[in-house]
Amino acid sequence: MEQTANRQNIREKDLFVYARSFRKAAKTLAGALQLDATVFSECDVSPVVFLYRHAVELHLKALVLGEGGNFLATKPDTLSIYKTHSVSWLAQIVCQIITTLKWENEFKCEGIENVAGFKVVVDELNSVDPGSYVFRLPISDEGKDSFAGGGKLTIREFARRMDALLELLDSTADALAATWDMHSKELAIEAAWNNTGGFEPPIQ
Repeated sequence: MEQTANRQNIREKDLFVYARSFRKAAKTLAGALQLDATVFSECDVSPVVFLYRHAVELHLKALVLGEGGNFLATKPDTLSIYKTHSVSWLAQIVCQIITTLKWENEFKCEGIENVAGFKVVVDELNSVDPGSYVFRLPISDEGKDSFAGGGKLTIREFARRMDALLELLDSTADALAATWDMHSKELAIEAAWNNTGGFEPPIQ
């Protein structure tokens, strides 16, 4: 119970901070592997995958629990969101938010052309270790991974694609916050109008 309570005490905005910290660590470690001239083993790549995957998970949770959840007809159960490690399930909820706001055309980045492409990338990231244990990434004989559509990527390419995905989630969070702020102001104006039967001139 104590562990669950601690998770619930983490504010949605703090999840973004943690996500950025995991991303920073992932970039640093990936950069160290890029400088190593030896062939990477599965164990070498695993921590990089873990850090990027966890950064994506925290970003998705922050989107769903933050302003993004305000645009859903029914908000997801908070405890369920905190407890899950399925980035695919979290991504489905984010896609619902994007569809509700009709942002499908804007929701894209390098390597992700649309919502369907977003789902594919996240599903592949989820599949590297659904149980959150080892975070294996398939390694070829040439020391390259086969992440994303079966194509062979270097660790540099994997990190670049993950950075693009995280930047997309980051910019989406900013857009959701701005949109909800504007929507809240519109609701406040409408409520004031309905309560007074119209705007009254200011008292002199």
